[in-house]
Amino acid sequence: MTFGTRKGELSAADKAALHRAGSAWTDMGTARHVAGGPGHSSSAIRCHWRAVRLLGELPVHEDTGYLADLGAAWVNLGCALLAGYPGASPEEALGAFGSAVELLGRLPFDANPRFRHNLAAAWMGRGEAFGRIETTSGRAAALHAYGRAIEIARELPLDERPSFRVLLASCRINRGNLLQRLSRHQEAIQEYDESLSALGSLPRCGHRLASHHAATAWTNRGEALLCLSDFAGSTAAVESARMALGQVEGRGLDGPPDAKISLRALCVMARGLESRMLLQGFARGADEVAALSDVAERGLALAFASRDRAPETFDPLIIWFFSFGGRVYGRFQPQFLAEYLGEALSRCQADAELGAELRAVARRAAAGTLEGLCRNRIIIAGTREAERLLSTVRELEGAAANF
Repeated sequence: MTFGTRKGELSAADKAALHRAGSAWTDMGTARHVAGGPGHSSSAIRCHWRAVRLLGELPVHEDTGYLADLGAAWVNLGCALLAGYPGASPEEALGAFGSAVELLGRLPFDANPRFRHNLAAAWMGRGEAFGRIETTSGRAAALHAYGRAIEIARELPLDERPSFRVLLASCRINRGNLLQRLSRHQEAIQEYDESLSALGSLPRCGHRLASHHAATAWTNRGEALLCLSDFAGSTAAVESARMALGQVEGRGLDGPPDAKISLRALCVMARGLESRMLLQGFARGADEVAALSDVAERGLALAFASRDRAPETFDPLIIWFFSFGGRVYGRFQPQFLAEYLGEALSRCQADAELGAELRAVARRAAAGTLEGLCRNRIIIAGTREAERLLSTVRELEGAAANF
């Protein structure tokens, strides 16, 4: 297909063909970006570059539709660049989002809410790209960009389309994440609260993406609360984790992203429960201990169940929950530690690398527990307590010899 050498020489048929071709490359790039997997990121980037070049041949100054589609193509290219591939840099993505902001800023927002939506997305992308530049100026620019995205997105007719609420919530979550990285925990918590407010009733209505965003906001909120390092923060973090789990559990959501957010929420719950017990210093009742061991078992089971789909994602979580469970059982229920360690190790016999890491964790857990059991104890032979203690020690010593 041959087009004129200058935009002014394009016929109506040429313009239509260029527009169709550019849109097709955009759709292809988006599909490959969503698919993920080896090679898909670089392929998506090539598709979006092709879309930008084709749509850039159109006379965008004459048609707001052309202008809007070219601006959106630059946003898509920036998102693909941020997704990363060998050699990608934040600066490349910044260039794409900068072009998008310049183009989309010319559009009449009142004519079509989609124009405002795409401009907010472009500013949010700029925030993400700036946030990856680990300098004071980069982080300041990221906060400014997120602020602009929020200003633009909150003027959307939020009840008109679910995607408008989801976008505003995304802006708030991303800004909260950056504030959390800057140790501005209270401000981050406020942003996560604002994101949940932006989502409104969408999660309760079963909107899949909104439910995932809500789970993310509740989980991130819990992580920020844990950083407050006080009893109230730990208690609130546990409740946030419960709210996060309620967004995904029992709703038919599946796949690695949903499993990962559930595991992150369980991690927050585990840390919050443990921190609360240590900070309060109250007598460790059966309910508190059961809650700790339950979250360790749940996390380990989910991580193992999800492992085949993405070992690189779930292996670190398996190790974390296995270590946490070993610490919980070793400290509060040592009589069950050998059983817990042995059951988990039996699940990774086919994977030598993961098995080796878990055995090292198991040996440390057993050794630490044995040392604690035998330290400064006066054992009166023949008593029930002594028999339980000696039985636990023998069982742990026997198990440790096989780790």
